[in-house]
Amino acid sequence: MTKDKFWEIVGYLTLIGLVVGQVLIGYWYLFAQGVYLLCNLGCTIRCFALRQPKADKVKNCVFTAITLGLIILRLIGV
Repeated sequence: MTKDKFWEIVGYLTLIGLVVGQVLIGYWYLFAQGVYLLCNLGCTIRCFALRQPKADKVKNCVFTAITLGLIILRLIGV
């Protein structure tokens, strides 16, 4: 498998995960946020691996941080 093909597959898997997370968010909040976190991390790592523009890197880092923050807030009961 080529490097480009690998990152294409990662892109599709994260897209599927984000859709599943969106559907589940109302029912299983922490599980869904975990799916979001994994997908956001995948997108962020993929972005750096493919040397995408700075704006894409910033966007992916921000959404990963938001997801992590939401998980932490829920776990501490805020």
